Amino acid sequence: MQFLTIFRQSFVEALRGSVSQNLDKYHRDDKWVTDLGTRASREIETRLEMKSALVLDDPDDNNLKDLENAIRVHKALQLTPLQARDPRVWTRFVHVDCWKYMRLRWPVERWEREGAEKAARNVGERYFVPRSDSRALLRNGIARLWWIAHLTYDSSRDNSYELTSVLLNTLDITQQMLERNMGRGPEILTGFLEFLLQNKAELLTGGDRNRERIRRLAKFLNMYGGVCLLDCLSQTDIIRLLSGELARIQASEPKNPQAPKKSAKIKA
Repeated sequence: MQFLTIFRQSFVEALRGSVSQNLDKYHRDDKWVTDLGTRASREIETRLEMKSALVLDDPDDNNLKDLENAIRVHKALQLTPLQARDPRVWTRFVHVDCWKYMRLRWPVERWEREGAEKAARNVGERYFVPRSDSRALLRNGIARLWWIAHLTYDSSRDNSYELTSVLLNTLDITQQMLERNMGRGPEILTGFLEFLLQNKAELLTGGDRNRERIRRLAKFLNMYGGVCLLDCLSQTDIIRLLSGELARIQASEPKNPQAPKKSAKIKA
């Protein structure tokens, strides 16, 4: 039986406060945090049982493996939402158990092209949880995987992670949904994703037009929330609203935008 180990709060604060000084260490492929201090000064072993060891698939440029890894993290860590907001949990996973994954998925070298200051800022967001709000949790490299799966998990479906796959269909969908306030409402989020699934051909087949439709739908629902309490709406209500808005969006689009213009006939 394996129990969840977390960092001590004092260690997290010291580590986060020294990102700029340690920036070169974030280039290393070997774990280096475990060389700092003693284990007792760094870590606490909780009584939370891990369902399985957390071993993630290696991402690459052709496949980021976000879906596979979100499912792995969620299955391994059966946390309550309160427990999953604890920065100590995710800071340790990032720097110890999932270090290889982080080096491949969020390499510091990518950010250093725009300067050390930006690199340090991005390390602070992706390798730590600087605030307790939802956006900060969804920026952390490992916490985001758990929360994406948690927010979309539905045990009543044949595939409990079907809506997870919709959310991760493109990173644009992920950003549109989770970086807006409505992403925190389960009925709103699942209603939106179910609507995308029901209209797969019009919304999930790729292409600029479909991406723009999703952006407009997300913006519409967010604006609608300014005049109506979205949390009071059922999933059916959300789908009905989006159906009407999609029809309006489609009606406003130019017909056959790629079709060549017909040349005028020359009269004899």
